[in-house]
Amino acid sequence: RGTKSNTTPQGSYLEALNPLTVTLGVQNVSFVAQAADWIPEMLYQIIRAAFHHDGLSFIRIVQRCPEWMPDNFEPWLHDPSRVQLLHHPSSLGISPGLAQIYPNRLEHDPTNIHRAREIASELDPIPVGILYHNPSVPRYEETVRSEASHSTSAVRRLLEEEFDKFAVSSAGATGGEL
Repeated sequence: RGTKSNTTPQGSYLEALNPLTVTLGVQNVSFVAQAADWIPEMLYQIIRAAFHHDGLSFIRIVQRCPEWMPDNFEPWLHDPSRVQLLHHPSSLGISPGLAQIYPNRLEHDPTNIHRAREIASELDPIPVGILYHNPSVPRYEETVRSEASHSTSAVRRLLEEEFDKFAVSSAGATGGEL
């Protein structure tokens, strides 16, 4: 609120939209995380985890903009205690080097969406890590198509129907000619 930019020269009137809390309200989201560009080790781990996740993934990357807002995240960049690393045995690992630099850590179970929403609402310290991860949430493809359409017999039947459209028939041929 009050941030001046090209589109709001007198300053913004409303609080900024929090993409984490909004995304955690989406019905079929199954992976939500936040990373910071100045912690490349965690950024890499989070992007890798989202890439390997089978479902709707969302990563908010807190990124500095040297052109328009060069000092926007300076307090968090220079004070590691203002960054809170989320960890859990089934989630991302924190290397000893990161643990030494960022002492502010929170044990968080990423399957708990209610706690993820609470953490996402916090602005200081900035949470970095996987907020929510639930691989059992059905994907769009699973809800649109029934399981029967993925069975081997159904796939074979559909392929046979397509091949029959282009099959050469011997009907009307004489003497073994096609």
